[in-house]
Amino acid sequence: MLEIIENKSTFRSDELVKTAKRDNNSKRNYLLVNSMQGKHVPAQPLRVLRLFDELAETIKELCQSQRVLFIGFAETATAIGAAVSSHFESSVYVHTTREIRDEKYLAAQFHEEHSHAVNQSLYCRDFDKILSETDLIVFVEDEITTGKTILNFMSCLKQNPAFNNRIKFAACSVLNGADDERLSFLSVSGLECFWLMRVKAVPDSDEVYTGISSIAKERGLAYNEYILSSCADPRLGVSSCEYKKSCCDLAEKITSQLVQDTVRSAAVIGTEECMYPAIITAAFMAEKMPDADIVTHSTTRSPVVAENTPDYPLASRYSIRSFYDKDRKTFIYNSDVTAYDVVVVITDAVSNSYGKCMESIMSAFNKTQKFILIRWGEKS
Repeated sequence: MLEIIENKSTFRSDELVKTAKRDNNSKRNYLLVNSMQGKHVPAQPLRVLRLFDELAETIKELCQSQRVLFIGFAETATAIGAAVSSHFESSVYVHTTREIRDEKYLAAQFHEEHSHAVNQSLYCRDFDKILSETDLIVFVEDEITTGKTILNFMSCLKQNPAFNNRIKFAACSVLNGADDERLSFLSVSGLECFWLMRVKAVPDSDEVYTGISSIAKERGLAYNEYILSSCADPRLGVSSCEYKKSCCDLAEKITSQLVQDTVRSAAVIGTEECMYPAIITAAFMAEKMPDADIVTHSTTRSPVVAENTPDYPLASRYSIRSFYDKDRKTFIYNSDVTAYDVVVVITDAVSNSYGKCMESIMSAFNKTQKFILIRWGEKS
């Protein structure tokens, strides 16, 4: 059961939240899918960024004259965090990750207990220095239910020798599912919450659902590949504005290649935690090619049941070979609904098996004939 308590956004409630069934998850058998987030469901990028702008407005007053560290949560909120933080000129942005990075940059580890992948880590260059210069830490999420994960995270950060008790905490999310009593508890615990929509979600049953991925068939298509370098790594901490600028530069380079062709429709696909560059690129394309139908979404670790039924958000599901780990299961949803002129895949993964990864992507987008792979972050 899903109840809308409050909607402060300019979007319809059914655009921001629909209920889907988690696959084989006995801890929480449902998932709230945001159709405007550019993650699970193909979305128009300019509307995605408008949603993120509206979320940034909710914390504008709080962040004024503050030195703010924004922390986005992997993987679904990595783009939301980047977009929200970009509104605050002197802020620093870093997102948590489930990837393994250089151990010397490890700043915190914590658990997200209801998730399909419970372990998360925070890596950051010069984290002690950043903490010493921070007045406010803002956690950015797509959905907050109990806030337990964030409280766990806060406890980890407070154990850092560089942590100063004057640092305040806040959390902003598109959806907030905490009741009044829980919000009061979070406030007493030192966490002030901001949101666009408040909801009450209760599982319809205790059933553990099982989903089946469509079988990807080899197509033997070729694809164009470009390697574009970047020094902006949000998993290790970046200037929020510099990260956005890097993504905009990337978008301009990609679009300059495509505007030479007749593109009437395109999908720009991010890989797992690498969402924001895809959304920015898709938005840039939409502005430069206003007559084209441009959408964006991403591959994900989240296993969700697909059902081709009215009002259910996820009509199809394909298993996709992860660009980051050959043994990892990842998925993409609603990829076979539209025949695009081109699908652009943007990844920051360092891999030796791009061909096999792209083969699975091309199989999932089985109505599309042209594909481009952008490897961003490596030295060209």
